[in-house]
Parts: sequence; C-alpha cells; structure tokens
Amino acid sequence: MEQDFPASPLGLYIHIPFCLSRCGYCSFFSVPYRKSALNEYVDYLHKEKALYQSQLNRPLATIYFGGGTPSLLNAEQIMDLLSGLNILPKAEITLEINPLQITENYLQTLNKTPVNRLSIGVQSMNPEELNWLERQHKPEQIQEKIALCRQFGYQNISLDLIYGLPNSSVQSLQRTVEKYLTLKPEHISCYLLTLDNDCRKAKERAFLPDEEMQAEQYEFLCNCLKQEGYIHYEISNFALSGYASQHNLRYWHSDDYLALGASAAGWITPIRYQNPADLNLYYQSVDKGEAFPQREELSEQRIVQDYLMMGLRLKEGIDLDEFNNRFRFKLTALYEAKISKLQKIGMLNLTEHNLALSEKALFVSNSVIGDLIL
Repeated sequence: MEQDFPASPLGLYIHIPFCLSRCGYCSFFSVPYRKSALNEYVDYLHKEKALYQSQLNRPLATIYFGGGTPSLLNAEQIMDLLSGLNILPKAEITLEINPLQITENYLQTLNKTPVNRLSIGVQSMNPEELNWLERQHKPEQIQEKIALCRQFGYQNISLDLIYGLPNSSVQSLQRTVEKYLTLKPEHISCYLLTLDNDCRKAKERAFLPDEEMQAEQYEFLCNCLKQEGYIHYEISNFALSGYASQHNLRYWHSDDYLALGASAAGWITPIRYQNPADLNLYYQSVDKGEAFPQREELSEQRIVQDYLMMGLRLKEGIDLDEFNNRFRFKLTALYEAKISKLQKIGMLNLTEHNLALSEKALFVSNSVIGDLIL
C-alpha cells in the first residue's frame, strides 16, 4: 500500500546488475549479460516503477544509472525508463559507462537522452594493474574515449580510480594520477581496493600493500588533486568547482532517494528498504506488488546515527544549525563527551557552526565515526 510523502525533490537510483564479465575483485551483486535477460529485467523495472507512482510524482533532482554495467542499456531503454517522470529542468542524470562501450555509435544515440553526466570505470592507467583487475580496456584507449565524449558535448565526466592495488606504491599511483590529470575530468572518485571474502580474488590479500602504504597513497591523492584545483568534498571524491556529484550528495545529506532494481537500496524518510539481491526473488517481489521490500522504519535515534555517519563523510562535515533545525535538539549536547574526547586526540574539528573530521581522521573515518555514534 502506498503512503503519502512530502513533495520535496527526490533522487532516483536505477540498478542494472548485468556485466559482460565479472571482475575478480568485485563483490557487488551482478549477473552475466544476455540480451534477452536484460530485456526481461527492464520490463520488471517498468513494473516496479509503477509501484511507486505517488513518490515518482515528486520532482526528481537527480537520477543515477548504476551497476553492474548500465551502459548495456540502449538509448531507447533509457528513454523509456525516464518517460513519465517529473524530472527537474536542471536535474543531474548520470550513467556509469564501461570505457569499451564509449563508441561513436553509442554516444550518438545516448546523446538523444537526457543523460548529462558520465561516470567512467577507468580504475587505473597502469596496464599491469588493469590486467590484475581484469579490465578489458587499455590505458592508451582512454584519451581517445574521453575526446569522443567531449565531441558529443559531455562536459561533466567522472573517472573512477582504485588505489591500494597489489604491489603498488606512491610512485606507481603518481604515474596513473598524472595521466588522469591530462584528461581533465571534472570529477575523480578514488576507492581503496578491498577484497571481500566472497570475491574471486579474496585469497590474494597477501599481495595488497600494508595499511601504512595505503594511507600514504591516500595522502598523496588528497595533496596532489588539491594542488591541481580539485575540491576534496567527500572522503573518496574530488571535483572541480561546481561538479560535485549531486546524486551522491543526497546520500551524504540523508535526503530521500528511491531505488529501483535487484539489490537496490533506497531511503524515503523514515523508511530504509532494499530489493532482493537475486533476479528471481526480485521478480517475485515485483509481481506481488511489494513496495518498499525488506523495509525498516527507523527510530529517531537510528535516523540521527545514520545522518551523522553519512554527513561526516563530507569534508565540510555536519552543519550544526541545519542539524538543530532538522532534529530539534543540539548535537553537541547529545554527544558532548565523545566529541570532546575525539577533539583531544585530533580526530574531530568543532566550530560554532560545524562538526567535521580532521584531516588525519579521513583515512580511518569508519573507526572515528563509529567511536562517536556507537
């Protein structure tokens, strides 16, 4: 049964779990690509979309096609999924794209859709690292791919970068970053490689650099990208002025976002929910007309904890005035002792209007935030 929700702007995440091949380091839900299977999946996305009609009447400020490999969608499928939505005129609409799928033919058709931001899974510019990551593109192809995107008018491009790769060093990372910078992307997302137990390369953890080297690589990224004019606005994300990811900012500000597709998780205050991470179970859920599957209605305490956990990922941290207006009490009063303790060891910075992680806390943010809210 649908509920009434406020008409404030909404974000929309659409998950496409299909991949041409599964990378050995990946532990996200994905399934092998078959055209017929993708077509069936898109049909179910339309059915699921219909379950949330009242929410989707809200104006959409951001839309994000993630995966998996959402660039396996053709332009017609993208247009159909966006049809009937109340999309704001200046909405940010992102498509994650595999570098190998950046072709003149694909961009020519994609250009007819409202997609206005591309997130490209480059990951590294080192051929040995790309080989270990089981990525099929070559470093020398990337400049041509970016130039093609520019040719078709895409002026908001984000590149993914993975650091902490096996046998890597600050010097090897520097060579990759220098090549990224020649491409002049508007945004760079930098992710530390983690090998979860359920990924194929889990047994290769012994080849990963130690924590000290990982921290050195992170510090290098922060300093280098700052010197090149990128704003370090979130723990893992760097952007030129005006190009922060508006969709991801919704996550970090705890703003509402709807999520469609297998394994996708959404947040419509105060409900957190997640679709099954299994195609058949997802299809069954949609066929039953289940809106907000595996839903959990969060208590005020949990909402506050989640707000802090997400908001402290931002370099600007928590706006205390905004927090007070949102929750009707003072954050500093609730966590006074813990804030004081973390301040004394240099992990938190507190001003009259903001609470933020210190520079040295960024790399160990999960531990620091846990110490504060748990």
